[in-house]
Amino acid sequence: MKKFLGNLVIFCCTAAFCLSAGELIVRVFYARFSNYNMEMWRYASELKQPLPYKKLPFHHFPNRQGDYYGVNIRTNSLGFRDYEYAVEKPKDVKRIVFLGDSFTLGWGVALKDLFSKQLEQMLKEKGNFEVINMGTGNYNSTMQVELFKLKGLKLNPDLVILVYFVNDVEPTPKNLSAFSYFMKSHSYFFAFLFDRHIKLRLKFDRGFNWEQYYQKIYSDPVLTANQSASIKELSALCRRKGIKLLLVSLPELHILEKYPFSFATEHIKKLAEEADVAFLDLLDALIGYEPASLWVSSEDFHANARANSIIAQAIYRKIMNERLVR
Repeated sequence: MKKFLGNLVIFCCTAAFCLSAGELIVRVFYARFSNYNMEMWRYASELKQPLPYKKLPFHHFPNRQGDYYGVNIRTNSLGFRDYEYAVEKPKDVKRIVFLGDSFTLGWGVALKDLFSKQLEQMLKEKGNFEVINMGTGNYNSTMQVELFKLKGLKLNPDLVILVYFVNDVEPTPKNLSAFSYFMKSHSYFFAFLFDRHIKLRLKFDRGFNWEQYYQKIYSDPVLTANQSASIKELSALCRRKGIKLLLVSLPELHILEKYPFSFATEHIKKLAEEADVAFLDLLDALIGYEPASLWVSSEDFHANARANSIIAQAIYRKIMNERLVR
């Protein structure tokens, strides 16, 4: 027993030393290790706070900022990546709110270049408009709707635009324990190991295919039912409040010709038709461009400033042609 306890102490001390050394090395040489996954983790660990809601486990801290993937992200008093707006809508203002994930947040893009902000500038030539960006990284449709219920309704918008991406049907993350949250939000070494795990998995799992992965989750009746219920709830809520709703399908930007994820587009289009709300497929506006010319970087397929401009123009035309805001 003495020998066992002695070996256990040695093992624990050695493990603690290795973990501490790994943490120190990654922190000191972070610039060398930094990549898309590491920067996305740093954004999540520094700008997001846990919430006690099963359907909304986290959102941004209010009034925080940081530089991530070469771009400053600053949140306002409501936790949105946007300028400061009064909660009570001025009488002479038409207000639009955007719901979405990291594409709507504007990952890798300066605030002024976001499609929400470019749209705001276009609309201001027609009248007194405010366009508020509620996009949050790693949100699915359910979380987007819950955030609208929690913070968006009080903004009294005239139009809600939900920007749908292919992975928005994925399950909502579980609420973390205090210990798990501390480790995942404070350990650079944990983030480094997680990044290496993802890359090794993609390297050695030759059979992994994104199209097959998404087809699998879209064939899961529980996931699609939960996601559909959230969209239907949003539609019914907007109808009761006299708010217009526009569902926008944003394509995955790797392949635009012979688009492989049309089943996701058809899914959200069908929900729009069932709810009798406006629908816009952005693939029609983006398909003529070389995909890589629309990416933030060679390793990150988030929409860059050029793509955001194309998206803003397409949404502007939709709003004007169908008079979604009067």
